[in-house]
Amino acid sequence: MTVTTRRNFRGHRALVVCAAEKDRAVLSQFLVELGVTPVVYEIHDEVGADRPFDLVFFDDELGRQFGSITRMIDSVQGPAIALIGSDAPSSVNWFIERRVCGYLTKPLRKAGILASLILANQKFNERYETEQRLQRLEQQVRARRVVCTAAIKLIEDMGVSVNDAFALLRSASMNRRLSLEDLSAMIVSGEIAMAALKGDFDVTDGLGEARFNRYL
Repeated sequence: MTVTTRRNFRGHRALVVCAAEKDRAVLSQFLVELGVTPVVYEIHDEVGADRPFDLVFFDDELGRQFGSITRMIDSVQGPAIALIGSDAPSSVNWFIERRVCGYLTKPLRKAGILASLILANQKFNERYETEQRLQRLEQQVRARRVVCTAAIKLIEDMGVSVNDAFALLRSASMNRRLSLEDLSAMIVSGEIAMAALKGDFDVTDGLGEARFNRYL
């Protein structure tokens, strides 16, 4: 399988949270060469936040000093790249909590920065797509539960079969120009009464009008 990776990051803004001045200089210079605008965090200065950052590079020396810095790092909706200078478990665990997509070891040098950025961007996009798919699946599961609950309500209250219940739901949703999920939610919540459904159903489809007359 061929994987398409992004190599052009021109126009991006990168937040740089790094304690060592030399490492900041190496990273910032290389990012500028890539067309990326580095915004270096300084403890006594306000970071320019006129628009969101596209990625963040950070170490734990400066990143862990204040909760506000950690929150700023976590708020970046883009690849997070760790600048690692220690293998200490507490340091590594802190980086894991930040959900980093890649890392560079300090002291920094130009070699490897682009590769790390490409890999981090790829991992971030894959993670984002996976999370989106999971959200859609969770929404579908919740929607199906509502539809099944509405169908059970029809079965219990109207005495129809399982197939008839779903047929009734489909017919009513089309007649009312509602999604099956929205109609089901309205039935379950009681927003639509059983008696009100009579006009939406085609009672000639073997369901028998007598089943509905009891709700009028």
